[in-house]
Amino acid sequence: MNSLQLFSALQSIRNPALDGFFYAVTYLGSEEAYLALIVIVYLCVGRRLGFRLLLLFALSAYAVSVLKELFATQRPFVMYPDIVHPLALSTADGYSMPSGHALLSTVVWGYIALQLRSWRGRLAALAVILLVSFSRVYLTVHWPADVLAGLAIGACLLVVYVKVLAFTEERELQLSPLASGAVLAMTAALLYICGRHLANGPPTAGALLGGGLGYVALGQMGGYTERASPAAQIVKTLSALAVVLAARYLLSELLASDPWAELLTYMILAFVATFGLPVAITSSSQIATAKDR
Repeated sequence: MNSLQLFSALQSIRNPALDGFFYAVTYLGSEEAYLALIVIVYLCVGRRLGFRLLLLFALSAYAVSVLKELFATQRPFVMYPDIVHPLALSTADGYSMPSGHALLSTVVWGYIALQLRSWRGRLAALAVILLVSFSRVYLTVHWPADVLAGLAIGACLLVVYVKVLAFTEERELQLSPLASGAVLAMTAALLYICGRHLANGPPTAGALLGGGLGYVALGQMGGYTERASPAAQIVKTLSALAVVLAARYLLSELLASDPWAELLTYMILAFVATFGLPVAITSSSQIATAKDR
């Protein structure tokens, strides 16, 4: 069965229930969903794990943009408008190869799966990867080859990332806060200069710089703890997501859509998430504790 035959077979089974399901599934691979996931992990599970997810996601998103420009493959619904899914145009733009949803779900959920001890949790993470990937074919926004390439490249990036982390930990390679800030600034500058024309170039540079500086600054300040009661975790999560998502859309509206504005938007957003929110949560907790006494 070739790609067009597969699309035709999927067309024959389309119905509102499946459309709604796969539209919801494909949203799990959106920037907003990953932003929410990383913020929740950073604030409620572990800052180190959250920051590593941020690095992995940002660098992988940058790689997606580079590869899409390199292959310059048109999407299925562009080449064959008669097979377009009604929801396709709202879930995709730009080139097709590789699938960013498949690649990013592989690296992010794959990394999370490696941190889990429960086989049920790992199976759930694998299910998310496969469902998100298949949703892109169902919605006719990717060729099957795009999805397979995204899965394979994502797996390779994940292995390299894990190996690099293991290498640094084995040799206890640690930088001072000043050196860490300098490395982050130089890396962000390099990524911006080389990729300011890419879709994910300026956002990646801004997220690395703002998130990295926020993470380093919070480590120096101390005092924040991820542990809290279940009720407090829920309040913390909902409040943080409201602030971050509102800030994202507000900054996007206030700032222009040129590369510098995108860089600034994501730098502020990442710094707020990695430093501003933890400081605000800690201060609120201290005030509440003082009132209870």
